[in-house]
Parts: sequence; structure tokens; C-alpha cells
Amino acid sequence: MTLFVLGMVVIGVIALEIVSTRPVRDSVRTYTNLIGAANRQDLQTIHSLCTDRYKKKHALRFASQGGMIGMPRNIHKNFQVWREGDEVWLCPTNRVGPVYRFVEDSGRWKFDGVVGQLLPGGRVEPLDDESELPAG
Repeated sequence: MTLFVLGMVVIGVIALEIVSTRPVRDSVRTYTNLIGAANRQDLQTIHSLCTDRYKKKHALRFASQGGMIGMPRNIHKNFQVWREGDEVWLCPTNRVGPVYRFVEDSGRWKFDGVVGQLLPGGRVEPLDDESELPAG
């Protein structure tokens, strides 16, 4: 009986981990899909991956060097991602750089633009809501 209880506890812990990390995993998936769509300049896919709020405030424009203006184009192997209240924040660089916000919208995690700049020491300096980062 104790082996059964231990097994149920292990299953419960694994299930809790899967459920609690889902927003982060889904946001990273959205981010990688967004990178691919921006690099292909696939406007229809980009529209589906962005929140309505972001699309209302930012014109989706192609960048002359490829990709989309204000859209990420790559991710570092040591990127950082974390929950920030009801949002997920992702810094695609190694230790310092832009921080992008993802929010849940109709059951899907969507790109909601840049929220700030990650500085050394892990501090995020907020950027103006109207800020756009260049592609690249």
C-alpha cells in the first residue's frame, strides 16, 4: 500500500509541474513560432500570434534587413523566461537585452510586445509602452 501511495504522490507532483509550467512552455512555443513567421515575413501567422492590443498599437511592418520591425528574430541558448503575475516575460538573449511580454488570449499565449530591458543583476528596466525594438 505504501508503494501505491508513493506512486500516486509522484504522479501528482509530475502533473502539478506540467500544469504549472504550461504558460511558460506555451509562451516559448509562441515565441519560436513568431521568430519563424517574422523571418519568413508571414504576416497572417504573425497576426495570429499577437494580441489585439499589440496589433492596435503597432503597425506590423517588414524590416529592410528582413523580418518584421519590433519582432524578435532569434533566441540565445541561454535565454530566460519567467512568470510575472498573469504574464510570461521572455528575454531571448544571454543575461541582458529586451524582455518581451506574453499574455493569455482566448486560451492561447500571444506576443504582446516589449516590456523592458533586462539589465545586469536581473533587474528589468521598463520601456515606454509605445517602444519598438528594431528587427534583428
